[in-house]
Parts: sequence; structure tokens; C-alpha cells
Amino acid sequence: MKNARAMIKHLVIAALPALMAPMALAQSFPAKAVSIVVPYPPGGGADILARTLGQKLSLRWGQPVLVDNRAGAGGSIGTAYVAKAPADGYTLLMASPSHTINGSLYKNLTFDAIKNFSPVVLGASGPLVLVVKSSSPFNSLKDFLTAARLKPGSINYASAGAGSSPHLAGELFKLRAKVDLVHIAYKGTSPALTDLLGGQVQAMFAPVPTVLEQIKSGTLKALAVTSAKPFAALPGVPTITGELPSYEVLQWWGLVAPAGTPQAVINRINEDVAAVLRSPEIQDKLSTIGADAGGQSAASFEKLINNEVPMWAEVVKAANVQPD
Repeated sequence: MKNARAMIKHLVIAALPALMAPMALAQSFPAKAVSIVVPYPPGGGADILARTLGQKLSLRWGQPVLVDNRAGAGGSIGTAYVAKAPADGYTLLMASPSHTINGSLYKNLTFDAIKNFSPVVLGASGPLVLVVKSSSPFNSLKDFLTAARLKPGSINYASAGAGSSPHLAGELFKLRAKVDLVHIAYKGTSPALTDLLGGQVQAMFAPVPTVLEQIKSGTLKALAVTSAKPFAALPGVPTITGELPSYEVLQWWGLVAPAGTPQAVINRINEDVAAVLRSPEIQDKLSTIGADAGGQSAASFEKLINNEVPMWAEVVKAANVQPD
């Protein structure tokens, strides 16, 4: 009996360093500057959120948090850079829907959105909104669907470019509603919105911030939001899910790390980002990019990514989407 007890004690003592290591790692992180790579130019939603979080996390951690814009190839250049970075939590990617789209859109990528990354925390998310010109005959989503079904191919919709999230939101809508809409690709949101207001195109799945003032002023009509639940910034606007239960599209931004990053470090970043996101100041800032604060568990963010990858693969294949 004494020998058995001695053996158990010996095993426990031997295991203590391994048990204590994750806790020590989390407590010591970060010991140097942390880099958040934004795979887009400055000024967009991903960049705004990265800089907002970076400023607050730097104060919380006592270490610099640097924003590194590495734009190109629809976000693939910056993403590839992070995929090859050391898996220690010091290089993070501010991911967005392109993270789950690009694997189906671009050939010969050097990374996989699921295999090469560990989700850390969802920073923010919000819907797109289906809008039409104020003079449009469509006054509801039901009007829009009825017309699309009566005259296939008679309605066109604008997007910021082939393969963009607003474009694929429209293609997913076509699949789920079994309607034929004509996609018109533009080089950015601004020219697409200009032609929508000018009547050259009839509809648009638009990021909320880009059309909120036009909706408020009455120059555009909001028919529905793409989220499963109503969106506070657009009170009274219904969801597409109300007519198409299987439809949901979110604009989202969240931090992912290279695969293999220690779970203790992921948990530490997740907890600290969630604490920052609970601030009313940050929540007000997020409202300017049409988003609600995230901060849920890493597992819930992983579920979102794992659900979106096959969904967008289905859409890209069905619509034969080719990147610009």
C-alpha cells in the first residue's frame, strides 16, 4: 500500500509542471508586442475594429499592439502571412467573411481556413440589408420575391465586386429562394450605390453603414436584413429569414491565430477581448460600422467558421463565381 501511495505521489509531482505550464503561459502573455494583421487597406471595418481593439488591449496588457495592413488578393496575402507565423499568439489575423470564402474562390492557396488557423474570438458582426430605390415598386421582401418569380432575370442587383460578401449574399438568396437575379459587379461599394440611386440597377445587398443615411432620409427603402434576428440599427425592418428560413448572412470580424497556438493563450486573448467589447464606448464605436459586439467563446467562433466554409463553397460552385 505504501509503495502504491508513493508511486501515485511521485506521478502527481512529475505531472505538476505540465499542469502548471498552461496557467503560467497565460499569465505571462503577452511579454512583447502583439501584431494584428489586417488583410485589407486601412479604413474598412476590419481595420477600424483592429485599431480600436489594439488601442484598448495595449493599455490592458502593457505591451504595444500593432496593426499591420497587408492587403491584396481579396485578403489572401495577409492571411497567408499569418498562417506561416509562429503559433504563439503574437501574430493574429483580423478575419472576415473572405476568410471562409477565398478557399473556394481562389485556386492554389497556400493555406486552409480551417486547418491552418485556430479561431480566437468574434469581435463584431452585423447584417447586410437588401435595399431598393425609394421609387421602386417593391415595398416589401414579398413584393421583391413575387416579381423575381414571375419574371426570371428581370431584376438585377449590384455588388462591390465578384466574390465579395454582398455578391455572395445575393447568390445565396437566389439559391434559397430559387429565383433568377442578374448580378452586376462594380469596383467598390461607392459606384454600386451611385448606380442604385441613379436607377441603373434595381437592388443591392449592402453593408448597413454605407446605406443607413439614405434609408433614414428616404432615398432608399430597406426591404430586409440578412441576419436571423432583427437589427437594432434598422428598427422595423424584417429579416429575410422570415420568408426564407434557411437564409442567414453576417458581416463579421474576428481574430484567428496560426494553428497550434496554445489553448491557454487563446483563452487569455478571448477573455481580454471580451472584456474590452463589454465597454459602452466600444459598443458605440461598433455601431458606426453597423455591427454588434461579439466576445463569445472561441468554440462558438469556430462553429461559425466551420459552418460558413461549406456554405460558401456551395454558392461559389452553383453560381460559377470567378474573382475579379
